[in-house]
Amino acid sequence: MGAVAFSFLQEKPEGWATVDHVNFYLKDETTNSTFSGTVFAQVKGDEKRAILVGWVNITEKDFGGAAVFVPPGWKVLEAFTSYSAPISTDPSNWIAVLGRDGGREGYSIWIGPAGYDLVECGHNICGGGAGGVFIELRPTEDGTNLTLNLAVGSRVISTSQGSVKAIFSTSSNVTVSFKK
Repeated sequence: MGAVAFSFLQEKPEGWATVDHVNFYLKDETTNSTFSGTVFAQVKGDEKRAILVGWVNITEKDFGGAAVFVPPGWKVLEAFTSYSAPISTDPSNWIAVLGRDGGREGYSIWIGPAGYDLVECGHNICGGGAGGVFIELRPTEDGTNLTLNLAVGSRVISTSQGSVKAIFSTSSNVTVSFKK
């Protein structure tokens, strides 16, 4: 993943230029899971793309993991993780790309326990791993900004009816601009 993930930083041979970038760091206080990295806005002529390069550290207490919520008007070209945990060391088992209404309403990318099996990890310990994340997005509509909602963590919420398990309990929006 390393060679693929970092080849986008080279302006040659592809010719992409980074016009904006935003660093992010999220820490869920309930589980101590973290999600950090950088979102890059790049242009090549009239073409645009966004690249997220990150790192997730999911604790054993976390039955959710990390997520990237992509708005309508963008498509997911690539989504990789090197995340693994003791129950499965195959990174492809730990990421799920879900298109809302076939992608017309955006995408949800789940990394970690929720990307593996939300039901299983809600009942058994699945967390306790770390790894890199690489996501490439391209616009399907014209626009000058991209806002991603990034999230990590989970918690159990007590109600008068019992308890409810909530995933992605710590979140933040990150916006990059494609204006030169």
